Amino acid sequence: MISIIIQFIVIGNALQCSPGCPTCLTNYTCADSCLPGYEQDNSCTHCQWVNPYKPVKEAYIPNNDECLKTTNVIQKTGWLPSNIQEIKLNERIIFTLNDNSDVDYSFCQYKQKYRFGKWFKINLNQVTNAVFVAEIEKINKAPIIFSLDMTNSNSFDQIPQCYAHNQMSKDEYNFTMMVPAYKSRSNKNDEFVYLFASIEGSGNAEMSLTVSQMDGKYFDPYYIFTQEVADSLASDLTKEEFVHFPVKARGIHDYSYCAQCRLMKFLLFRMNFKGDYSILLDSTTADKVNYLQEYTVNNTCKVLYIGKPFGHSLNRNNGFKVRIRGDETPQVTERFFTVLTEDKGSDIDVVFRAICPHDCNHKLGQGMCVTEEGKCRCNPGFGGDDCHKLCYYNNQWQVDDYKGLCKYGTYGCDSYCQCNDPDYIQRNNLCIYPTCLSGQLGPKDECAQGSDGCTETCRCDTENGFFRTENNRCKYDKCGNGVIDTMILSDGKIKKEQCDSGVNCDSFCYCVDGYIPDPDNPGSCMSKRISSGAIIGIILGSSAGLLFIIGLFILLFFILLRYERTNIEIFKQQQPTYHYYINGSLNKEPLKTNRYKVFPYELDYGNENGTTDIEDTRFERIEVKNYSKNKYMMIIFHTPNNPKFVFHFEPQVLIIRPHSPSKIITSYMTIHCTTKIRDMKIPYTVWFSKSKSTLESIAELLKDKTFDNWTQDDQKQMEKLCKSITKHYHFNLTIITDAASSTHIDMDELNISEKPIAEGAMGQVYIGNYRSVPVAVKIFKWQNLTEEEMNELKQEVIAECEIMSKLRNPFIANYMGSVTYLPQVTMVIQYFVLGSLGEYLRTEKEGFVKLPYKLKIKMLFDTARGMEFLHENNILHLDLKPDNLLVNSLYSDSACCVKITDFGTSRVVKKKSKNEDKGLGTPIYAAPETYFDRYSFESDVYSFGVSAWEIFYQDEPYKEFKSIFDIKNYVESGKRLPLGDSMPQILKEIISESWKQEPEQRITFEQITRLLLKADNDSENHSELDIGVSDERIEELILKRTQHMQNQICDLNHD
Repeated sequence: MISIIIQFIVIGNALQCSPGCPTCLTNYTCADSCLPGYEQDNSCTHCQWVNPYKPVKEAYIPNNDECLKTTNVIQKTGWLPSNIQEIKLNERIIFTLNDNSDVDYSFCQYKQKYRFGKWFKINLNQVTNAVFVAEIEKINKAPIIFSLDMTNSNSFDQIPQCYAHNQMSKDEYNFTMMVPAYKSRSNKNDEFVYLFASIEGSGNAEMSLTVSQMDGKYFDPYYIFTQEVADSLASDLTKEEFVHFPVKARGIHDYSYCAQCRLMKFLLFRMNFKGDYSILLDSTTADKVNYLQEYTVNNTCKVLYIGKPFGHSLNRNNGFKVRIRGDETPQVTERFFTVLTEDKGSDIDVVFRAICPHDCNHKLGQGMCVTEEGKCRCNPGFGGDDCHKLCYYNNQWQVDDYKGLCKYGTYGCDSYCQCNDPDYIQRNNLCIYPTCLSGQLGPKDECAQGSDGCTETCRCDTENGFFRTENNRCKYDKCGNGVIDTMILSDGKIKKEQCDSGVNCDSFCYCVDGYIPDPDNPGSCMSKRISSGAIIGIILGSSAGLLFIIGLFILLFFILLRYERTNIEIFKQQQPTYHYYINGSLNKEPLKTNRYKVFPYELDYGNENGTTDIEDTRFERIEVKNYSKNKYMMIIFHTPNNPKFVFHFEPQVLIIRPHSPSKIITSYMTIHCTTKIRDMKIPYTVWFSKSKSTLESIAELLKDKTFDNWTQDDQKQMEKLCKSITKHYHFNLTIITDAASSTHIDMDELNISEKPIAEGAMGQVYIGNYRSVPVAVKIFKWQNLTEEEMNELKQEVIAECEIMSKLRNPFIANYMGSVTYLPQVTMVIQYFVLGSLGEYLRTEKEGFVKLPYKLKIKMLFDTARGMEFLHENNILHLDLKPDNLLVNSLYSDSACCVKITDFGTSRVVKKKSKNEDKGLGTPIYAAPETYFDRYSFESDVYSFGVSAWEIFYQDEPYKEFKSIFDIKNYVESGKRLPLGDSMPQILKEIISESWKQEPEQRITFEQITRLLLKADNDSENHSELDIGVSDERIEELILKRTQHMQNQICDLNHD
């Protein structure tokens, strides 16, 4: 009977086995070897891997749930076969790919290396036009995924480039690949482009290929955004127009107009619309890096939008968000766009949505359109989709006649003070459902009127901390914290919770029926009546329980005294290097037939489906067993010595006697930066000998040795010891987790220029390239510091970087990350093509240009907004000046013209300076109190005043003074820079109130922002300030800067 039950249980709980596993030990873990053709990794889910860099005669191709063995592998000495069919222009080639076709690997990346495929080549000498076109057709319409790859690399290149790639899905039957006919500058007679056509898995695909050429680079748009679509979106701002751009199958390969050194894949579209609103183009849903380019009808670049957020990926998804205004021209104008990607196997999805009607009434000072948020950001007293004046704001009516209006901000009331549901009845300027008024609970009501936490509109009182539950009751948000809290009800009454998380307390912090709050045990409830016998029983039981708990604690205390506390910092340290000696060793995986076991040998450190946080030390236990009957076994883990991460094994060397039970080795992993660790191999060696002392001698000989310092004497001694070694194996542990996205950057991913683009007192700035995004890399100057000072400074800079990584504001330069695992910290921020504002203000500088007055006000407004944000987060800048304002745009109608940089680190770096003049900031912008090391928010306001003077006059402050000491004496005496009659009165007021002598008399950045809005409205009355302003000079400067940046990036890519 028992055997029948056991058999039933086994059948009823059958294990889940992978296709390549005959019998499972557990789910997806094979008890024995995998079937032939599968990777022998106990999971039996992947076809056997074949090393393409060694001579091979067979390969395994996935075919549904099988691994198809083929011996048709092309034999070659390099990446390119010797016998390749040449194609002539306009010649239609018909070929078939099936299980009998040749097998090879492509120069483009595929998950499965070997594929059924066929090679072709095209002689570029027969191509005379700018573009050649490959047209592919799936003649038999087989449900097979087909790919065509193209490269212009030479046969002698070690690593060929994936020049172009198109893929045809199972239900697609043709595509056209357009590729620029790029020729090198060499004078070779023949220059070829190579094509590799292949299918995914196996099947039977009858294909045709025709290569032709095309005159010029005119491409038809894939999509046209019309006025009709725009008006439909504008009529309802919740509507979206979703457009799928099939770049993978239909994309065009070419160098973009705005990034001419990068080969990208793209599709074109056009926009024809006009209106008093904007259209938002959003590609962030897929979280992929892509680009949007606007170009002219003459095929010249207008602007390139980079679809990658600056800083760590937790802020928002990759992809672009771009606002296209409908009021830039008086009539409908056709505009030309391109969606681009460097990922040749990726499509792009774009959502079109109407935003910001009437430009958020920005000219009236009522709000501004924020592209990143995709809506208007309204000033106080204004709201709705277009920042109109609110009828009800801050508990006050802003209209004289409010009869029949509801209070904006209350539930169901829109920004025009109208109830947004026809079922509502308006009572007391509130929107209420009839069921609520009648005391009933309707389907649209959240709670019963009069119950705790329920407002008169039958909504849970969220302002006072109540939220709705599934059973239509309101629950206090602090209920469950174990503390008796005081609640404020919507009618103003104050009430305390009856209980919280105690005995006989329900989930709403009320005592259950028949119980009352227990005064002796706050948080719990007691019965309204209780017998004396029960009281005695409770006392006796509690006493016994207390004695038991005390005894348990005493026992636990003595147990803990027997063990030393483990210091986790030990496992964050690099272990000794053991020479990876594999002479005479066999590559044997851990199987019983090989007499040893290591399980698991794929390590995820508890993060099988997640990522591993930076600086988080995680561990995984590894079972090791010696299956030998009469020999000792030694295993040595050869840990990598890399500052990016630490893999620590405890123990690193283990000797196991025969017939011994399994031993546990604990592997600790600590990652110091976001770097690639998945599929990383950690080698180990296994040694068998009858002599334990021989194994110990080998371990001692290999310790602290590498290939470089391994001597002839070491080799002779090893050969002598190896005579007692019966078996010698080597194999690898594989890491199968990923490092989490963070602001801790891998230095190897930063492609940095050789020469700095800027240099200051704190360090040098270089242009770099991080994951296809231009960045500015700042390397601090830490000369003349002791080791202790450098370590202390490093920790403080890292702390500052952590603060900066959490700050996200449109007027703050985006902090992307820092390199912290090396002795000298390197900071990486967003790169600005237009440089710093200080480069435009002095006549002696090459970039000097007279700026329009309205643009100057916009730059000051952006600065004030950014400083307001920093001060709200209790951060002082301490070195605010035009050189620390990075120019984002030189157009006054841009959402952001300047961004603040270099805050925080100036304080950290300069306070370590051994210079006698230890004051923070730049002296000509420094407030008088900072001369005595007194710093406050008002000190930044003073610096803003001096910066505003310099920006308006575009002249050097205090240039007639001979020394810094003269400037200090002048400022300390209460004197200031002159404010001439040409300066508008509002700006004079701002500057005068900003640099007052006493800090407490200076205005705040919140007040400055409001005054600058008035100055912006007043700017139209001061056209005389724009005499000498040249729009052509500004455009020329932008073009020159952009071209310079592109050249620098091209140089980096070529390096």
